[in-house]
Amino acid sequence: MAATLVRASVSVWLPAAAHTELARIAVAEGVSLPVLARRAAAAAVESAGGRVAMPAPSAAVVEELRSAGYGLNRLLPAASAASSAAARAAIAEHIAAALDRIIAAATRVRIRAPAGAGGVIPISVDRGGWRLVRVTADAHSIAVWSAAAAGFGSVANWVRDALAGAHGLDLPRPPAPATIDARTVAGRVLGLVAQTETAVAGWPAGGVLDGRIEAVAAALYVALGSLVACGGDPKARR
Repeated sequence: MAATLVRASVSVWLPAAAHTELARIAVAEGVSLPVLARRAAAAAVESAGGRVAMPAPSAAVVEELRSAGYGLNRLLPAASAASSAAARAAIAEHIAAALDRIIAAATRVRIRAPAGAGGVIPISVDRGGWRLVRVTADAHSIAVWSAAAAGFGSVANWVRDALAGAHGLDLPRPPAPATIDARTVAGRVLGLVAQTETAVAGWPAGGVLDGRIEAVAAALYVALGSLVACGGDPKARR
């Protein structure tokens, strides 16, 4: 006798506007909305970090920015203590190299595409209430989804996130862990750049640092802005 297939269901709540849009897509593709949800979940399982169309910097790039910040931090005591022209010139070369490394890392940390697939479809979460989609799957699939949903409060929230990413719905989506880390690191490195600017404020103009501090601060602000604008909403429900 064939073994009984154990199935389970996940209750996915969607804003009414999202439910309507996904139902339209499902009809156009000749499938049910739960099938659309299962497809999105399968795509999420195969996506980086279990997220569909959620851009994020790589952990290696974030680590490079952190390491570059440490490099600058190690130079600050010497910069504050340097009093002679020769000492300042020597430490300035090292600071310039550290700042260039930060600029390179900040450029790589930037997110250049918004979350979501293709054109983002505006969705109001404040009108029309919420509608339920009950997604049934076999126990093995549910277990795989649960593993991929690590960091989310529930598999249902993860499936909703997958639907939003797969179909370009403008729903609040939490950022990837690497994005959260990158925002923290970028903010800390900006603080180190500000300390560096204070440490060299009295140094004569015309050296290798001229314009570099402004350039590195600008690169960090651009990177941080992209992480905030395109990397997901930290207040979104996981």
